[in-house]
Amino acid sequence: MFRRRYGRTELKRNRGSAWRGFAPWALVAVCLIGLLLRLKGIDSPFVDFHGWRQGDTAAVARYFYEREFNLLRPQLPYYGAPPNYAELEFSLVPALTAGLYYIFGEAPWVARTVIILFSLWSLVSVYRIGAHFWGLWPGLVAALTMAVQPFYVYFSRSFQPDVPMLALSLAALADFLVWSREGSLSHARRGCIWLTLAVLVKPPAAIVYLPLSLWWWSAYRSRRSYSLAVGLAYLITPFAALLIYLLSIHGIAEHPFVSGIAASFTERLWQEGIPADWYGDVGRGIFFFVCTPVFVLPALLGLLRGLFFKERLWIVAWMAGLAGFFLLAGSHVLNNLQYYFLPAVPLAAILVGLSTERLTVGQRGLLRSATAASLALLVLVGGSFLVSASFQRLLPERWLRYQPWTYERWYQLDDKVLKVGRALEQITPAEALLVIAEESPRSLYYSRRFGWFIPPEECSAEYLAGVRAEGAGYLIWPYEKPPAHLGGLAGEWHPEGFWLFDLGKMF
Repeated sequence: MFRRRYGRTELKRNRGSAWRGFAPWALVAVCLIGLLLRLKGIDSPFVDFHGWRQGDTAAVARYFYEREFNLLRPQLPYYGAPPNYAELEFSLVPALTAGLYYIFGEAPWVARTVIILFSLWSLVSVYRIGAHFWGLWPGLVAALTMAVQPFYVYFSRSFQPDVPMLALSLAALADFLVWSREGSLSHARRGCIWLTLAVLVKPPAAIVYLPLSLWWWSAYRSRRSYSLAVGLAYLITPFAALLIYLLSIHGIAEHPFVSGIAASFTERLWQEGIPADWYGDVGRGIFFFVCTPVFVLPALLGLLRGLFFKERLWIVAWMAGLAGFFLLAGSHVLNNLQYYFLPAVPLAAILVGLSTERLTVGQRGLLRSATAASLALLVLVGGSFLVSASFQRLLPERWLRYQPWTYERWYQLDDKVLKVGRALEQITPAEALLVIAEESPRSLYYSRRFGWFIPPEECSAEYLAGVRAEGAGYLIWPYEKPPAHLGGLAGEWHPEGFWLFDLGKMF
C-alpha cells in the first residue's frame, strides 16, 4: 500500500528540491486564493445560513469573554437563568475566539477569522497528504480544490467547529504519514495531539481512524520504530481525553448535547435501520455539496484510478468511515444540516488531485508538469460543467427542490433577527429572562439575554406559567398577529416586528 512509482531515495530528493524551490510559493498562492474567497461577508453577523448553529458557538465565546473563561464550563443563553452549563463539544474554538476578543473586542470578523485560519491550515495538510502518495502536483491540485470549492468556502468562514475539526484531523493524518515515512517521533507526538483535539472539538473526527489504521498496519509490518507505542497512543489518547472531558461536565450540565445526540442517532439507526430515502439524500449531498458539481468528473476519475491501484484499501476505508457517519446521522439530519457532508470534502479533493497524477508523473520540468496538470483539470472541470448544465433534465425532481447548491443565498442575512434582538437589548432589563416564540435562539443571542425559545405552536398558557415560576419576565412574539390561542393577551407592538408581553402582568 505504501509502494511508490519511485524509490525512497529519489522521492526524498525530488520532494526536497521541490520544497526548496517552487512548492512553497505555489502553496502560498493556493492559500492566498483560498483566503480571498473566504473574505466575503467576514464582518457579517451570525444571521446567515445556519445562523442558529453559529449563534450557539458565538454564545459560548461570549460567555467565556464576559462571564467565566473555563473550557470545562461552556454556557448557552437558552433553557433558563445563568449559569446555564451545557454538555457541548470541547470549546477550543470559542476559547481561541474569546482570547482574541480581549485584544480586538467582540466582533463577527474576529470569530470568522479563527475559522478561516483553520481552513487554510487544512489546505496545507491536504497538500501534504496528496504529495506523500503521488507527488507535488496531485497535492497542489487537491489543496486548490479545497481552496475554491464553494461548499467548503462558505463553511470555512461560518462560525462553527466543523472546519476546525477537519483541519485538526487532516494535520494529524499528515504528521502520521511523516512518521510512517521517516520515523520522526516528534511528528508522531504532534499528530496524536492534533487527533486528540479533533475528537474533542467534534467526535465525528473519528472517521479518519479507518484509513489511519491501514497506514499504521503498513508501518508496523515495515518494522517502523515504536510503531506499537504510536498505534496505542493514537487509539487511546483521543478517546480517553473525550471521556474525561464529558465526565467532568456531565454532572453539572443541564443539557447533555454530545452524549444525548450520540444516543439518539444510535437509537434511531437501531430501531429504523436505513430509510429508503437515505440513499437519495447521500447521493444528492455528494453530488451537489461535496462535488458541487463542478468536480464530479475529476473526483470520479480519481476514485477509479485509486480503486484499481494500490491506494484502494485506505480510500475504501475512508469511504466506509464516511458511510458509517452518514448512516448514524440519518437522512433527515443530512437533508437539513448540510455541514454534515463536510467530512467528505477532503477525500473528494484528494481524489481530484489523484486524477492528474498519471499525466504529470512522466513530465520533466515545472512548466511542462504545470501545463499537463492544468490542462487535465481544465478538461475535467469543463466536462463537469456540461454535466451540471444538464442536471435539470437528468436528475429526480426531489433532488432539485430549493436548489441548495446556489450558494449565493447562503450569504444572505436575516435582518429581522438583528432588529428584534437589538431592540430587546434596549427595552428589556439587563437581567431579564426572555421567552421567544421561534424555532431557534438567534433573537435571544442578539438580545444578549438568557431565557428560553419555543416553537410558537407549543407556546401554551401552561408552558408560560411554568417558565414564569422559573423567573421568566417577558414573552416575545415575533409575528404580526398576536397569539390568539393565549386568550387575547394585552401586549405592546414594536415596529421591529414583534409583540412584547409582560409575564408579570399575566400571572
